[in-house]
Amino acid sequence: MPYTLSSLVKVLKEIADLGYDYVIIGDTVVYLELKRKKFSGDLDLFITNTSPFMEEESIRSVAEERKWGFGFTDIGTPRLVINTDEGDIVVEFYENIYDFYIPSEILSEARKKKIKDIDVKLIHVEDYLLLKARAGAPEDYEKLVDIISLLDKKGYKINQRILWHHLGFFPQDERNMIIIRLKELGLRL
Repeated sequence: MPYTLSSLVKVLKEIADLGYDYVIIGDTVVYLELKRKKFSGDLDLFITNTSPFMEEESIRSVAEERKWGFGFTDIGTPRLVINTDEGDIVVEFYENIYDFYIPSEILSEARKKKIKDIDVKLIHVEDYLLLKARAGAPEDYEKLVDIISLLDKKGYKINQRILWHHLGFFPQDERNMIIIRLKELGLRL
């Protein structure tokens, strides 16, 4: 269900009020860069000041107290369904666990952005592309096709310097595969 920037900000404030520091890592990064006013899908947050996996009971308690939905991501980290005036927003908490890995340099070089009256951190669009290409799952491939098409349609220029520099944060054996996938999808590198 679509929601507005105001609902997104409300949810981000709620997460911050719970004491969680985060970096936005999912599709929301692209939509914010393109200055969209409507959002859809879940909100993916990489938690930087604690382990959501280890904090499961605490997060579950908050969800029960606030009458939010509680569940798990595909990798077993907590997932909240937060009610807003416009409907529910799914918030997925991530950390480097199991096969899910975001290089620490990408997180430390996350951009700071003011959205309405809050400051947030989010990865670069180029990082989003690298991470999706690295994942390689069919659903990630389909999402990447849609996102690259959207970026192209909106005239977004990929920052080649960031893309190539941040590619270096991945293990050598993954770099070629990432570039091949991005080129196959029509990204000009």
